[in-house]
Amino acid sequence: MEGVVDTAANLSLALASLKELAPTPEFVVLTGDLVNDGQPNQYDHLKKVLGSSLDSFIVVAGNHDDRAGLRALFPQLSAVGSGDDPIDYVIDAERDGRSLSLIVLDTTVPGEHAGALDATQLEWLDRQLAERRDREILIVQHHPPFRSGIGFMDAYGLRGAEAEAAIVAKYANVAAVISGHLHRPATAAWGGTVAFASPSTAAQVSPSFNGETTSYTDEPGMMSLHWWTKTGVASHVQPIGDSGRWVPAWAK
Repeated sequence: MEGVVDTAANLSLALASLKELAPTPEFVVLTGDLVNDGQPNQYDHLKKVLGSSLDSFIVVAGNHDDRAGLRALFPQLSAVGSGDDPIDYVIDAERDGRSLSLIVLDTTVPGEHAGALDATQLEWLDRQLAERRDREILIVQHHPPFRSGIGFMDAYGLRGAEAEAAIVAKYANVAAVISGHLHRPATAAWGGTVAFASPSTAAQVSPSFNGETTSYTDEPGMMSLHWWTKTGVASHVQPIGDSGRWVPAWAK
């Protein structure tokens, strides 16, 4: 990334660190922008970075991705539309007596950095939620549905976010909406639930609220960890790599 950040190395570190967590995560979500320009050779490189368990990831399309490229790489997407159709799908899972559903929304618009949800997708979302009123639901998408206050990122926001909020607000069982795109952790009360924008394993954008031009900080690559319980979702931000650990004397 601009010769400053080794994005592939950072992603590899992030994935390796997940294996050290106890307990290990039930789901690993890739919130989009998995390559830079959606080119086939970039997806070939991504395949080498991710390894052999490609079907284990929950994959979200980002504005730097190519839908056909994602479908060609990840076998779990083979049944989710075709070609340049939006990559919208649902994963229903049973865990420890809980009925969980992850709804993946494709907010990308080919050729644009900004995102959008059209009427067809919003109707689909409403239908999926209506059919799952008795389940705990997490919605995952690339573009945050809220404005962050960082002008150069909000300029590439999500069209249709207000309509999405109105739909989500009808369903009290939506625990959270998790997104990427912002390159900075941010949280907002939204649609009767909480919306969380994940940081980037590559670089974090500057928290610039005065109209500054696009810029990044020297903060490390980060990932988010979500503890999803029956009472909601607690989201954490974790720098990737070995950040060390020490115990104060009073706690020994």
